[in-house]
Amino acid sequence: MLHFFRVSFFRYSALSSGFLFLFFFSCQSEESTKHAQYVAEGYTLFQTHCANCHQRDGKGLSNLYPAIVPEYLKDKAKVICWIKNGVNQSVTVNGKTFNRPMPANPALKELEIAEIMTYMYTTWGNDAKITTTETVQKALEQCVSN
Repeated sequence: MLHFFRVSFFRYSALSSGFLFLFFFSCQSEESTKHAQYVAEGYTLFQTHCANCHQRDGKGLSNLYPAIVPEYLKDKAKVICWIKNGVNQSVTVNGKTFNRPMPANPALKELEIAEIMTYMYTTWGNDAKITTTETVQKALEQCVSN
């Protein structure tokens, strides 16, 4: 009898947890779900392509690589170009000048750049909007022509 109770209780708990999970995610808007996906994918891509220099927390690496600060996130188009094409000029962040070039990431697709941008801007740029692939495409066309 006790075994039956445990099995029934487990089934009930699993079933109710499943309903709560579905209820929670079904109550989120499509936009907020998409934003959460972009941030999650962006985080993974940031760890793969950016964190080696900028570090996982975006604080940079001492005097070698700059932190990601809101000042440099003001111009999304420029940041998109930097991610795709790299940067070969000195930058001053928090009073320190950094001269190391930032490597290009030519293999990144527009969607991947949009996800990295969404993650970065949500985390360090005080902007919880999705950076769309259209925004990335337009910025890349501009940086090619400049």
